[in-house]
Amino acid sequence: MAAAAAHGGLLVAIRKMFDNFDPSLLDDPDFKEDAVREEIVVPILRRLGYSASGPNRIVRSKALLHPFVMIGSKRHPVHIVPDYLLHSDGRPGLVLDAKRPDTDLVKSKHAEQAYSYAIHPEVRVRFYALCSGRQLVAYDIYGIAPIFVIDFQHIGREWALVESVLSPKNVSFAAEMHFVPDFGTAVVKMGSSSGQPWFFPFVKFQQFGCVRNDLYTMSVGIQIDDVEHLASFDADKPMFDKILQFTDSENRDHIRELIAPGQMITALRPIYASLDAVVGRPTRGQHDAFVPFLIKGAQRLDESAFQAAEALSEIEKSPCQRTQSGQGRN
Repeated sequence: MAAAAAHGGLLVAIRKMFDNFDPSLLDDPDFKEDAVREEIVVPILRRLGYSASGPNRIVRSKALLHPFVMIGSKRHPVHIVPDYLLHSDGRPGLVLDAKRPDTDLVKSKHAEQAYSYAIHPEVRVRFYALCSGRQLVAYDIYGIAPIFVIDFQHIGREWALVESVLSPKNVSFAAEMHFVPDFGTAVVKMGSSSGQPWFFPFVKFQQFGCVRNDLYTMSVGIQIDDVEHLASFDADKPMFDKILQFTDSENRDHIRELIAPGQMITALRPIYASLDAVVGRPTRGQHDAFVPFLIKGAQRLDESAFQAAEALSEIEKSPCQRTQSGQGRN
């Protein structure tokens, strides 16, 4: 009885939060982004605990000094300025952008742009969200699928979920947790799709694993701006055997002797290569989801060539190049 009464009280509070908002307004063509901000988003932010001042501050329309993200050797433009950059405990923690009621918020350019803004060096937040009035959608920069997609008519019923993700307390807690983000996930969230070709001219492999007897995986660190990401490369057995030919027999025998399904091993010495690869499909790992790259071609790279490239600051921050579909290498 007490739980039912508490839930009923919450629903009443949610209705009051929107001041008896008429949902039929969402069908009015004149009800646009500014109305969504005023009638829907602002009440949500206030109830979550954000305000115009203090440690959980609302910053409106923060423009970027450098409106692009460096991914590989290319500038990925950031076209939007989200409506709200929300602080928790005095530092940026959440981006939220309002959209028209007829806007698709999932798997859209809007989500891609919000992600690009969220990971930008001038922002760097863990969570981002979009609200169209009809829906509220929240994302984690480390995941591919939304954390939640909630229809407006269900927001009262799902308020505990909204609060558990977007409240200043949770945003602040998440900011204390540090992960090495997945590079494949990052490029997918910025618009790349499965099968899209990428060229990696300077790769240094030292970690090798066996998924099963006909599938091998290798990992390498890659930066987006100055943030280290981990890229996973998958190869079938013929391609894996080819890559092993790029090193000396002692190193090659060491890898072959130790590698076994379900294990990651470290080579005696790095193997250097240039790779043609394509974006793979999202894959569920032991602890989280990631997007591997599938190796389609490999060329041996001398250690001296790699070191010369590494000495150049542009190459240090840009170890890969995206290739446009059907156009070959850039």
